[in-house]
Amino acid sequence: MVLVADRVDPVAFLERGARPSRHTPANNGALRPKAPTPSLPTPAIARPTVWTASQQSFEEVVAAVEALESDQPRRPGHRREAVAGVRKLLDWLVRFPGESWQQRWHASSVDQAGKEWIDLIGGHEEGPVRRRTFTGAAWRLIVLDVIRPDYAWLYSNMASKLTFDRCEELRDPEGFALMRRLCQQDRRLQPTDSQFSLRQLARVLMHNGGRLADITLEDCIEAYRAQDGYSSRQHSHWYSLLLTAGILPADSPPTIYGASRKGQFTIEELVDRYDVQCRPIRDLFVAYLYERRPGMDYNSIRYLASKLVLLFWKDLEIHEPGINSLHLSDEVAQCWKQRLHDVVRYGANRVGQKRQDPYTVLMSVRAFYADLSHWALQDPARWAPWAAPTPVDSRDLAGMTKAQKHARSRMHQRTRELAPLLPRLVDAAIAHRDATRERLDAARRTAPGHQFTVAGQTLRRTAPVTDPTQGGTGRKGVIRAYADSEPDVVRNLTLEAERGFWGWALVEVLRHTGARIEEVLEITHRSFVSYRLPSTGEIVPMLQITPSKTDKERLLVIGPELAMVFAEIITHVRQGAEHIPLISRYDAAERTYSPTLPFLFQRRWGLRDHEITKNYVMRLLDELVATAKITNNDGSPAKFTPHDFRRIFATEAVASGLPVHITAKILGHESIATTQTYVAIYDQDVIDHHRAFIARRRALRPSEEYREPTDSEWDDFLGHFAQRKLELGTCGRAYGTGCQHEHACIRCPMLRPDPTQHDRLEQIIASLTERIAEAHDQGWLGEVDGLQVSLDAAQLKLVQMQRTATNLGIPTIRKR
Repeated sequence: MVLVADRVDPVAFLERGARPSRHTPANNGALRPKAPTPSLPTPAIARPTVWTASQQSFEEVVAAVEALESDQPRRPGHRREAVAGVRKLLDWLVRFPGESWQQRWHASSVDQAGKEWIDLIGGHEEGPVRRRTFTGAAWRLIVLDVIRPDYAWLYSNMASKLTFDRCEELRDPEGFALMRRLCQQDRRLQPTDSQFSLRQLARVLMHNGGRLADITLEDCIEAYRAQDGYSSRQHSHWYSLLLTAGILPADSPPTIYGASRKGQFTIEELVDRYDVQCRPIRDLFVAYLYERRPGMDYNSIRYLASKLVLLFWKDLEIHEPGINSLHLSDEVAQCWKQRLHDVVRYGANRVGQKRQDPYTVLMSVRAFYADLSHWALQDPARWAPWAAPTPVDSRDLAGMTKAQKHARSRMHQRTRELAPLLPRLVDAAIAHRDATRERLDAARRTAPGHQFTVAGQTLRRTAPVTDPTQGGTGRKGVIRAYADSEPDVVRNLTLEAERGFWGWALVEVLRHTGARIEEVLEITHRSFVSYRLPSTGEIVPMLQITPSKTDKERLLVIGPELAMVFAEIITHVRQGAEHIPLISRYDAAERTYSPTLPFLFQRRWGLRDHEITKNYVMRLLDELVATAKITNNDGSPAKFTPHDFRRIFATEAVASGLPVHITAKILGHESIATTQTYVAIYDQDVIDHHRAFIARRRALRPSEEYREPTDSEWDDFLGHFAQRKLELGTCGRAYGTGCQHEHACIRCPMLRPDPTQHDRLEQIIASLTERIAEAHDQGWLGEVDGLQVSLDAAQLKLVQMQRTATNLGIPTIRKR
């Protein structure tokens, strides 16, 4: 699949040492086209530079400052110093051109200087004194709305509490009083949270002017994107206050982070970001994508645009300057197809690897030409001028089947490697959840500053943090601890328990449902339905999977284990409340927000309830693999992805006897062929199916060719299998053969262990261990080697016994 970033540089990508064509001179640098402008930047909001307060004269501004300072119960000397500082700043600003103080402020370039703006002002005072004098004077002019600095200046220079209080009183006292009431009504907020929110709203007014009711969604996006060094988690509640107060439109995104994201591009924007030089071809791509859009989702149409416009036509424009026709010569088409096999990069983004599969681009281009030819018959006036022979023929796609087989083979091999490791991952998830929960419970029972010991590890619980500069560390309910040997390493036990729980929950849901990760993360409390069997009246719980990739919903049976998992998830998300919190999920593929729903996979982060994302799931799976030290056969660390659970589910479902078409229905596949590509066939499956084929073939041959066995032959046959029954399992030697290992069954690789004999094998291992110790004590060194070989073989058999199949949660079909 070819992935292309939204912001790209075609020249940096396509200048990759491609084969020169007859249209390209030797000096490629002279004909290198200019790079396109960055794609669709957010337009800057036009701000006024002239208003009444900013057009006051020098003495009027000084008089306003004197009136401002006279209201404060301070010593007269302090007020004189404040007025003197304002005079000095105005004396410096008046040197710059402009009709207002705001224009002079911009002409002085202090906004771009940030915290170092003091260095632009001359003076004989010492550094700290000069900074205190001029910074105080600047904040007084800002409070009086004489100047409105950029956010870079506002975020770089600290202001006192008095400055923000004055701004609230002078700018919008009623609006800020409403915001304070809303903060008091939200019990989740701490005083520092309310303080940060109100100060950010004050900064917005300092930059924009006006009142809180005048703030727009564009103003919020501008303020958020200008934040540098501020945590969006901690300092974004001001946006929620504007939403709650009804100042922002009702259809605004639920979070400022979501509002700052780019939404869906229009078809024109998708094409124009690649800077197509030939305008008629550009208009053709726009028209073509509009025709294709009704049958495709946004993500698919975006990728199609990147393949056709970028990897096809833009490549041709760069290497074939002046091209303006879809009718390509054989040489031009061949050079383009050759370039598709090179390493593909676009700016800093890797678009593809050493092209193992360029066929997705070739197929898209072939379909593009085929559609134009077909549509030319239906609407000649519109499409006939563009009908041309396709540059991609069947010979170019000859290797596609081979590439697909190789990809399928790699996928099946990955499934075979990960399926035996899944039980270890499940055990690791359970152990990690229990350990983190036990550690958190022990810390809760311990007073701050005291030690507690869990699982042999001694920690000391920290005191609650009240310093607002520590971010979210002082929030209610967050428990931290550290080891005395490492006092600088403070562990968030609440967060560890949270991650331990969600790691376990996601592993269980993924392996029991076989659903896609986007389908799992979109499960809500309303997704559970019940179905009454018409024959018995039994009620079967079902899970409704919302439409995702195939736009088809489906129902899955909820087994007892999966029902237990969902019950724990619901309890965990509720946190003692009556209902699950309502949140809105952001669809990264469609770039849209869902309605507010009780999603199960959500967690509290900072002041809000956030959805669990796919990236968070990947991090949790990586942590579990690292914690359990799960490795592949070659010793490399294993890597589980959410889709691996889906493939393992399909493989084990078919191997357990579930028909392929039923498995396809459970997985939501439109074609059984897709399900068959998911199923990894093991060698034993091949043997079983081959033996079944032989049986069917014999059934078709003349019966006289097969005689009935005699009684003695049948007794010998049954006796052979009776003799294969052993203490620890079954012997796997072939019929008619004797034991070739001198009945050393514990060492024999042909022994198939019986899981029900687990305790007996552990007794044998304990006995062998005691015998080895006794041999060492008595000096029977000749016995030690033989006993050690038997012990190693017995431990290997124990591992084989512990391998259990995944419980799919599929109900047992009753036999009538």
